[in-house]
Amino acid sequence: KGFKHRNNLTYTNIPFMVSLTGAWRHAYAGAVGFAGGTCVGLVGWGGAQFIIPGMTHPLMGLSQLAATGVSLCSLSVSTVMGAANFVMNDSVSLATAAMIALPSIATARLGATLAARMSEEVLQLAFNGASVLLIPTHLLVQRYAAQRDAEGSPRLVRTTSESFQKMHTWQPSASSTLAMHSAFGCVSGVISAIMGVGGLPLTMSYLTVCTPLPHHLVQGTAVLAVAPSAITSALSRVSVIPPVSAAAVTAGAMGGAAVGASAALRTPEEQLRQLYIASLVVLGGRSFVRASQNLRSIWAAHRRRS
Repeated sequence: KGFKHRNNLTYTNIPFMVSLTGAWRHAYAGAVGFAGGTCVGLVGWGGAQFIIPGMTHPLMGLSQLAATGVSLCSLSVSTVMGAANFVMNDSVSLATAAMIALPSIATARLGATLAARMSEEVLQLAFNGASVLLIPTHLLVQRYAAQRDAEGSPRLVRTTSESFQKMHTWQPSASSTLAMHSAFGCVSGVISAIMGVGGLPLTMSYLTVCTPLPHHLVQGTAVLAVAPSAITSALSRVSVIPPVSAAAVTAGAMGGAAVGASAALRTPEEQLRQLYIASLVVLGGRSFVRASQNLRSIWAAHRRRS
C-alpha cells in the first residue's frame, strides 16, 4: 500500500526506488574503480586519486578511513592484475621487487594502525598534503631521467627482464643494495598505509633514480613491489570497509587495470613517460586544492575550540 507524503503525494513503489538508487550507487562505484584501475595500469599510479575522492563524495558518503580502505582493497587487486600482465610480458625485475616488497609488508601494518588513530581531517590532510609534497619530487625525477636518456644512456632501449638481468645481475652478497631497497620498502609501507594509496609513484621515482632499469621495467617492478603491502593494508581495514561498495570498486578496478596495463605495454617509452608526467600535473593540482581546503578546515576548527 502507498502512503501520503506531507505534500499529499502517494508513493507505492518505495522499495523499487531504493533498489534503483542502490544500483546507481554501485554503477558509480564501479565506474570510479575502472577509472582508478585504468590509471594504475597505464601510468603506474593515480588509483587512489580517483577512488578516495569518489568514495568520500556525497553520493557515496564514506568517511576518509573507509574510503582509504576501499581504495587499498581495490588497488591491491588492480596492482596484482597489473603485475601479472607485466610478469607475463617479462617486464619486471623480480629480485628488486622482492627486496622492496618483503619489508613493506610489516611496516604497512604499522601505518594502518597509525591511520586508525587519526581524525578525519588529519587523514584527509595526510593524503592530499603528502600528494602535493611528493609530486614535485616525481616531476624532478622524470626530468632527470629524460636528461639521462638524452645523454645516451642505454635506458632508452626497451629491454626485457631477462636481457636486463644479463647486463645487471643481482647477487645475494650485494648487501648495500639489499639494505637500500629494504630501507625504502620500510618507509614506503608506512607512508602508503597512512595515505591509503599503493605507493606506486614513490616506488617508481625511487627505482628511476637508484636503479638502471628502463621505464617499462621501472613501472612493472614498482607495481609488483607494492602489491603485497597494499594487500596487507587493505586486510587491516576490513572492519571499516563497506563490502558491497568495495566489491563494485574492485570489479571496476580489475577491468581498468587490465585495459591500462595492455595499453602501457603497447605505448612507446617516451610517450609513456609523458603520460606519467601529465598525470602528475593534473592529479597533483587537484590534491593541492584539496590540501588547502583541509588546512582551512583544521584551522577553523582550532579557532572554534580556542
